[in-house]
Amino acid sequence: MVETTSQTDALESSVERMSRGRALVIVALLGIAAILSNTAFSLLTVLFQPGSEWVTFVLSLLVVEGSFLVVGSGYMWYRPAVDVPIQSPNRHDWGVAVAGLAAGLAAVTLSFASTDALIPAVEVSPGFTEYAGYDSSSATVLVLGAVLSLLVVAPVEEFLFRGVIQGRLRAAFGPAAAIGVAGFVFSFFHVYPILLLEPSAASIVHMIAYYTVMGAIFGATYERTNTLVVPVFVHGAFNAILFLGSMAFV
Repeated sequence: MVETTSQTDALESSVERMSRGRALVIVALLGIAAILSNTAFSLLTVLFQPGSEWVTFVLSLLVVEGSFLVVGSGYMWYRPAVDVPIQSPNRHDWGVAVAGLAAGLAAVTLSFASTDALIPAVEVSPGFTEYAGYDSSSATVLVLGAVLSLLVVAPVEEFLFRGVIQGRLRAAFGPAAAIGVAGFVFSFFHVYPILLLEPSAASIVHMIAYYTVMGAIFGATYERTNTLVVPVFVHGAFNAILFLGSMAFV
């Protein structure tokens, strides 16, 4: 029995839907695993009962990034065929990196400006500065934040959100959708810890939009250069600039 063109197209469409569904399920499971891992690591840090501000900050940051690293590494152990390119950037790649960093700084500027214009009674989305550590009264914490952003935060988060999650989504949906969905997942993990502070609906929408845009910027630099080094640089340099810039207010 010979298959008709319509039968072949229907079969390919069904296979494509299954592939996309499987990709979304995998991303959801990775998200759940990251939340559970983060919670478990956080409970362990309670036992240490850190005293000083900088110790608390460092431990909290390492707990979050440690949970991301465990989940990403676990997935790559389970699926060793997953490829996360880390080759050295060329001149074009560095040009993309500079453009990405400029786009990120423009985005955060618009974020602060839109917050003042749209929800003036709310300070930069409740919990944003506290969660990120930019409100610290200690110059030591801000310098540590800049250093750890370059050495820990950016490499680990880009490995999970761009290398693993965006890479898996790209195989099923293509680059544009992968960048957008991975950016949204990135935003979720920056917003959900702040929900306990009961921010307004406007603040939640604002934060989701901001972090999704930032995730998309990092994702676009990864797509354009095909090396994780570039989004790691952009992400790390962006965070470091915000931390060090905050020192002017200490």
